Amino acid sequence: MSKLLKVACLIGAAQGFGACGGGVDDPCPTNDCELKGRTTIKWTLDAYPDRGFAMDSCADFGVWKVSVDLVGANGVVTSGRDDCGVAQATFSGLEPGDYDVYVMPLDAGGTPLLLNPIIGKVTAGTVEQPQETTINVPWDQWIGTFTGTYLFRLSWGGLSCEQAMPEVKNQTLTLTVNGVVQNLVTDDGQMLNGSDKKPCKKLSDNFPQSALDVAFGPATLLVEGFDATDNMMFSKQFDTFVGAGITNPTLMFDVPLQ
Repeated sequence: MSKLLKVACLIGAAQGFGACGGGVDDPCPTNDCELKGRTTIKWTLDAYPDRGFAMDSCADFGVWKVSVDLVGANGVVTSGRDDCGVAQATFSGLEPGDYDVYVMPLDAGGTPLLLNPIIGKVTAGTVEQPQETTINVPWDQWIGTFTGTYLFRLSWGGLSCEQAMPEVKNQTLTLTVNGVVQNLVTDDGQMLNGSDKKPCKKLSDNFPQSALDVAFGPATLLVEGFDATDNMMFSKQFDTFVGAGITNPTLMFDVPLQ
């Protein structure tokens, strides 16, 4: 192999393309010197940024691996699998064309964790134009029943309740998940069914409000704020999401001035 060709192979190998050459210590052992296009399939689990929820984690569902199958127009299947935490599988050298994408999370024993694979589409990447797509696993496709910890902080016109005008003395909260009002109590003793008027939670408090074992899925949170004379001065309903498991992020909700 020429020195120039060997340099090209080293670059190609470092970038994840095909390699070429031969020999035990040769980084290009396949005799294929052609650079290959890359097609990357990324996955997210319950990602709902429009509801302020980034995504659930692999640990929340016991996902170890994620299987990805690409099916071309000719019916040929190209399969890949990687650790869930890698969050992507990369294919090189696909034949040109469009592919159906099938994504399936798997547990430690290789058992599927969804009712059906999640389907998407991607066009094969080229050397000049790599391609990628992101497939989100929706909340209602998981096998089993899940609950999660719901953590949140409130502000009022961008301010803590004692700084708002007028000052917010008390608040009520109504959390509805999948159309069902949650008859649960937060860590600081406030009911989430809208019936419980409690002192406003300051932004400066060390910990957010939270509730355990909340139903998993899309939700709404109705927040109402009352002044010192018990007049409701603030009210806003937010679209939100309750993730699975105990390691969910703290969600922020700002109730605008009336």
